[in-house]
Amino acid sequence: MIIDRKKFDLAMAKKCINLKELKDLAHISNSTITKVLAGKIPLQPKTLGKIAKALEVEPIELIQDEE
Repeated sequence: MIIDRKKFDLAMAKKCINLKELKDLAHISNSTITKVLAGKIPLQPKTLGKIAKALEVEPIELIQDEE
């Protein structure tokens, strides 16, 4: 799974938070979120769940559509 950066940024804007606040809310490391957003490591379901929960959206709303 890959995070759709545009959807991710819109969810962050809606919640009015920045990456530091997200990592604190989601209880994930800065390194993990940076690497996931850059596509350097695969997005694990647990990490996606934590991010979605912190942003108060469904996980499907954050990932790229499969083609």
